[in-house]
Amino acid sequence: MGCIIACSPAFAQLRADDEAGVHKQPKTEEDEEAPFRYNGHDYSLGFALGSTKMYANLPYSNPQPAYIGYLEKNLMPFLSIGLQVTVGDLSSRWPRNHLFSFNHFTSLDEHLNVSIGSLFYIFDRNYNDNLLKRIIGGVYGGIGIGVINNDIKRIANVDWYQLSTMTPLTDNPTIEKNTAALYFPFNAGYNYRVRQFLFFHNGFVFNGNIQLNDCQSDYIDGYSPPFAGHKHTGVYSIMSIGAKFYITRKEPDNLFFDQ
Repeated sequence: MGCIIACSPAFAQLRADDEAGVHKQPKTEEDEEAPFRYNGHDYSLGFALGSTKMYANLPYSNPQPAYIGYLEKNLMPFLSIGLQVTVGDLSSRWPRNHLFSFNHFTSLDEHLNVSIGSLFYIFDRNYNDNLLKRIIGGVYGGIGIGVINNDIKRIANVDWYQLSTMTPLTDNPTIEKNTAALYFPFNAGYNYRVRQFLFFHNGFVFNGNIQLNDCQSDYIDGYSPPFAGHKHTGVYSIMSIGAKFYITRKEPDNLFFDQ
């Protein structure tokens, strides 16, 4: 009985120490990072602001705003597929003959992006321990397919001139103010992943992107045929800066998805 009485205070002290964390094993670096690991199954919502430039029939283009939203699913840690919606403006002009156009467009595309980090990961799953590889690994490229709706709000309808002789032609250029066309987006950009910030406990990504869109139509500026002799008459670019926010977190199926 005396032994039980003597041991009781010691046991109570040990229990109190355990609850206070005195005898707990110290957390490893892996444990500290576990809640914030990048998960290959995460969905993310993104928003971005951009600036457009047109390379169409008229030789000059002033930058115009673009507003972008996208939903992405990470198929693998460095491979994602997504939908992107863009609403913006495109402008072009040719002061020599007073031609100009202003296009308020809406586009939707599906794209596939892959980052350089995928190459590093094949040979070294701990490449994130190397600062240089971690920085370079955020560079990515992508391709896709989409549909654009062109709504020409303003356009000049005046006689145009032959480039060689500058003599007026009898007919005005063909004008289409409302058209739709397929286009192929080519993306290049950089993702910088942040594990946790304020109330974004799932983490988010800063993104910078350059997108070149090759439209399968000559009426992106409302005019046809080409005036300034551009080889590609339905091309425009978007430079954007934005952020992507993870909206789901699931347990990885295997180690390849666990960063």
